[in-house]
Order: sequence, then C-alpha cells, then structure tokens
Amino acid sequence: MTLVAGRVLGGSGTPLAGARVAFADAPAPVPDVAALTGPDGRFSLTAPVPGRYVVLGAADGHVPAQVAVDVRGERTDVDITLAEEHA
Repeated sequence: MTLVAGRVLGGSGTPLAGARVAFADAPAPVPDVAALTGPDGRFSLTAPVPGRYVVLGAADGHVPAQVAVDVRGERTDVDITLAEEHA
C-alpha cells in the first residue's frame, strides 16, 4: 500500500482545515471514505495498489477540485487548490 498525502489550500494559498478529500477514481476498488484535513490543511489517504488516482478535494464555500496523481512508491505528495465560490 502507498500513502497519498498533501494539503488542501484556498485560492490564496491558505491551508483549509476541515476540507474533505477522497479518491474520485482509482485503478482498484477503494473504500468510499473521505479524509478530513487538519488545522494545517494536511490529509492522507491509503492507495491499495500502484497506478493513476484522481483525488477530489471539497470544502464549504469553495469549488471542488480534482487532481490526478501517479502512485508508484511508498508515498505520493499532492496539493489541491480550491477556488472560492462567488455568490
């Protein structure tokens, strides 16, 4: 198994606490569970097999965003930047 870890950031680069992060697509079945970011915007998810994953980040007041990552080694780092919603 491989760790996919990183941060969820707002449009200004500020870490977003309490954002939801999950796999939107994976090369193998993954649990339908979301991780929540900590106060520093950090999260981690476990990828069961190597391959291409799509990581989805979402937070209240922000537009959800997806980032594709190629998981190969023991750890893959990724940052997800969410734009603020405009009313």
